Amino acid sequence: MSPKSEEPPYLLAAQAGSVVRHLYSRLRAGDPASPADLCRTIGALQQLADDLTEVLPGLQAQLEDSLLAGRVGAGDTAGEAWDKVAAVGYALAQARTGGLLLAAELRVSRRTLGELASS
Repeated sequence: MSPKSEEPPYLLAAQAGSVVRHLYSRLRAGDPASPADLCRTIGALQQLADDLTEVLPGLQAQLEDSLLAGRVGAGDTAGEAWDKVAAVGYALAQARTGGLLLAAELRVSRRTLGELASS
């Protein structure tokens, strides 16, 4: 699985964070958010969520490969190391599920916002 965008996920996260902070600061200042601002924010978050759901399974595979190669968990017993990797894997799986749900809801929000702006 590969991300849908060419940007690395950490850059997408930074970009999405910047867009969200910009919108938040405008709203705190009492400026109304334009539909374009809302669409841009939702789009940035949607792209990030979509890409993260594609990247997370690969992170788990890399972690497991690193464990098997002895690059992580060297100070732990084999059981402890596998338990830690399993715990991270579980968290990554939960994050992926949350990302899939978030991306779906963001798509609905973006579509509804577009309909609202065009009416």
